[in-house]
Amino acid sequence: MLELKDTRYNNIRIKFKEENHSYTDTLGNLYQSTTQLLHQYAPKFDKDYWLKKKAKELGISEKRLADQWSQITKEACERGTKTHNELEDGVKSISMFKEAIKYMTLPNGEMITVADIPNIDINIRELNIAEFIDATQNKYTELYNVFNYYTSRGYKIYAEIGAFLIDYLISGTIDVLCIREDQFVIGDYKTNRGGLKFESGYYKKDKTTKPAQETDVWIQKDDFLLPPVSNLYNCNGSIYNLQLSMYAKMVETILGIPCKGLWLCHIDSDFVLNKYGRPKRFPDGLYHIKQNPQPKITLHKMSYLRNEIDRILLDKYQQIAAEKVTSKSLF
Repeated sequence: MLELKDTRYNNIRIKFKEENHSYTDTLGNLYQSTTQLLHQYAPKFDKDYWLKKKAKELGISEKRLADQWSQITKEACERGTKTHNELEDGVKSISMFKEAIKYMTLPNGEMITVADIPNIDINIRELNIAEFIDATQNKYTELYNVFNYYTSRGYKIYAEIGAFLIDYLISGTIDVLCIREDQFVIGDYKTNRGGLKFESGYYKKDKTTKPAQETDVWIQKDDFLLPPVSNLYNCNGSIYNLQLSMYAKMVETILGIPCKGLWLCHIDSDFVLNKYGRPKRFPDGLYHIKQNPQPKITLHKMSYLRNEIDRILLDKYQQIAAEKVTSKSLF
């Protein structure tokens, strides 16, 4: 039977406020999201410099290019949210997660978290793969195979369940938690337009066309994340790997069972491609999805970056200690 390794999680809960997207615990401590924390270790993107450089190359104003970037970001967020919500709702409804949490009273925006699993676990039935396929319009074959693999081995599957670390004031939301009494696996979905990369670099541009198009030629760079994780390439694969590893650390800390795997599912929204097989940039500066898109899934197994997470947590702990000293010196 699952139980809490750290009994403090019986009494301390996380609250989420939608209006300012903030996390606090029931003691009044402010938490930093895992995403915010990890992006501190990526070299800062100099937006002004690149706006000026790229606008000149494209022969358009910086304002127009900035508007295009904003539209691309907005479209990516909306597309990603739509896909996440569809999968999240499918897992929650078919696994009876929503029914289970009705047994719990959670006032003032308190989240369901990993710390609640010992109490809600008795109300969860195994995810029915056939029903999940129907709920998600049979669009994600590879993902169904993954879920079937875990449920057939005795795992229960949770969607969008919160997790946090009391001593480090870090919180997060796990997309997929496959768990049984002796071990667990963390999963996640991503919808990046360019896919996932596990090395630094970029696709060379064909500037003979307007707008310039990405080619299939990859230019590798020696670009790394910042200390204490400067052994990792500066790329989305590294950040996502750290994110899943941080979630694994949270579950291990709260429940005391080992992590047996991390996986990341990249869902390609099926963009119109250029002659190089890369997403085509249209005259409006945006990337368009095909009329009848067929999502394509690529599964990535990830390593548990335990040592890197320990270094980040030490760094975070030292930051918290320094802030306390500074706060005391003001009074």
